[in-house]
Amino acid sequence: MSISQSAAAQQPSAALKPSNVMRFDVLDALRGLCALLVALYHFQAGGYLSELALVKNGWLFVDYFFVLSGFVIAHSYGERLATGKVSIGRFMGLRMGRIFPLHIAVLLGLIAMEVVLIIFSDSLSQYVSRDVFSGSRDPMALLQSVFLLQAFGFPGGEGWNIPAWSIAAEMWTYLLFSVIFLAPRRAMLLISAVLITLSLVWMLVVHDDLHITFQGGFIRCVFGFALGVVTYHAFTRFGGIGGSMWELIVVAVVLAYVSVAEEWVTFAAPFLFSGMIFVLASQRGIVSRILSMSGFQKLGLVSYSIYMIHFVVQGRLGEVLQVAKIVDVSVNERGGTEIDASPLVGDAITLAMLAILIAASLISYYVIEKPGRDLSRKFLSSPKVVDPAPDGWKEAAGK
Repeated sequence: MSISQSAAAQQPSAALKPSNVMRFDVLDALRGLCALLVALYHFQAGGYLSELALVKNGWLFVDYFFVLSGFVIAHSYGERLATGKVSIGRFMGLRMGRIFPLHIAVLLGLIAMEVVLIIFSDSLSQYVSRDVFSGSRDPMALLQSVFLLQAFGFPGGEGWNIPAWSIAAEMWTYLLFSVIFLAPRRAMLLISAVLITLSLVWMLVVHDDLHITFQGGFIRCVFGFALGVVTYHAFTRFGGIGGSMWELIVVAVVLAYVSVAEEWVTFAAPFLFSGMIFVLASQRGIVSRILSMSGFQKLGLVSYSIYMIHFVVQGRLGEVLQVAKIVDVSVNERGGTEIDASPLVGDAITLAMLAILIAASLISYYVIEKPGRDLSRKFLSSPKVVDPAPDGWKEAAGK
């Protein structure tokens, strides 16, 4: 749905019933920008871009994905699950069809790299000092990745494709809420509110900030997802408060907050993202018009690919730079790529990384992600089922 076609969005209480298949294009586009910021967070190239406060706290944008997932899944499937129009089995099958093709493809690519290291161990030993299929990339860690168990604190869950922890958390959250959606609306919202409260209390007690990944990332996801569900029902009940002024205010507040948030203050991130989604979902302000441009829409389309392959792209780029002896490359404490270069060189490398990442994401979307999704729909549709969730990452998958 484009902005020129958003008359229905201006009357959400009448038009945005859960059975409606309206697409939130603006929220999709914003997801693409957030995916790029997460990628920048994992790529420290010593330039001015890497030193931006927004980039240093870029990990917080994962929580935008969690809240958006709850919002859009509630819109796309909440009523259909509650009324039995879509079974839990079919719903989970469609979600797996959205997540698994690219997830498995990335794992296969990483396995192939390990095999290459074995075959060419002598010639590559000067560049790679670690043992293959060991440590965080041992077979047990691989099994965790395949079965999406990395967000529950099991030993070795950090290995292989590190960003996939959020995909694991989302898949189990889908299953949880597919059951919760069966409850009457008021009971479902009450359960969601209880989950928000319990999750927040647990995180505040156990962790110093919201940066929770392998050691309880599932709880972090449930927190954001449940908040997104409540946000969606508030939007359909009361309508959005869109318009240019509100859109500019809420975006400015979010950007300022992310730039300065630290320690316990970071636990407010999902609430701020909820407010931003509530405002931008109306899609009728200057920010919405900008995000409706084709370039931003394309970013939203491939945002899942951006997120899922950015570690692989960054790692291979770092290896090329290391082999070519252009700059010194290392892996930092969070598993990301760190480059020792002058600010201007670092920024040039960062921009090159973004260009390569976007190009690779377009390829992976059209070669792997979209065909895999379409095949799963065909397999599960008898008679044919139309999945109303928009393309991309986390809307129905869509970290």
